[in-house]
Amino acid sequence: MIKIFRTIRQNMLLENKTGKPAYHISRYLKYAIGEIVLVVIGILIALQINNLNEDRKEFQKSKIYCDKIINDIISDTLNINVLIKDCDDMEMQGNRYFSYFNQGNIDIDKLIDSSKKVNLGFIRYFPVNYTYLDMQSSGNSNLLNEKQKNALIELSSSQDLIQIIIEKTISRAQDQLSLKDNVLGYPNDFYSKMDIKVSEEKKLQWLLHQHLLFKNNLILYSYIKRFGETIKEQSKKAILILKDDSDI
Repeated sequence: MIKIFRTIRQNMLLENKTGKPAYHISRYLKYAIGEIVLVVIGILIALQINNLNEDRKEFQKSKIYCDKIINDIISDTLNINVLIKDCDDMEMQGNRYFSYFNQGNIDIDKLIDSSKKVNLGFIRYFPVNYTYLDMQSSGNSNLLNEKQKNALIELSSSQDLIQIIIEKTISRAQDQLSLKDNVLGYPNDFYSKMDIKVSEEKKLQWLLHQHLLFKNNLILYSYIKRFGETIKEQSKKAILILKDDSDI
């Protein structure tokens, strides 16, 4: 476009080269000013196009991050479903044992043998949030709008909270595990292999710590199930917000 105007200006100058000098100067100034204006307009248009290209690149980058975060959230939800299933299975074992214990008038050796058959393991939760953490560490959080940021902050806070609660509950359970082993030794058949008779008092102490261990584990499973459902709900909300790019 600028080249066209320059050609027109040159042709007009050539056509009027026999005119008065003052007239030529006036015409030249007008053309010079016009050319400057055109150059400025050209620069502004180029900047606008460049800005649009940069905005498009940022939008595409944001979409890539959002898609990756959504995939992480889906994987995390699947993991939570597995954890909840494991908690249900272990809760069933624990509740079945306590139902047996609550019948009363059961020989302590039978109770100890029955409790040893109960497999209540420690369950930990490790959130799948690699992309979100990467965005924070790389300074790319600005690619998310405020709604998306708030949804992910809320989700991340719940994930952090349940991890803290899990570790504290497991720590209490491990204390009971250690006390239990100190009563009858470890492995559990240590005294029988040494052919040493264990007193009723030690058996009761062992069973008490075993019960407290089981209680802590059942509390652990309850926490994981409750917070797991909360995280799943927050995950659904976050996915919907991440898919809505109207505010980006």
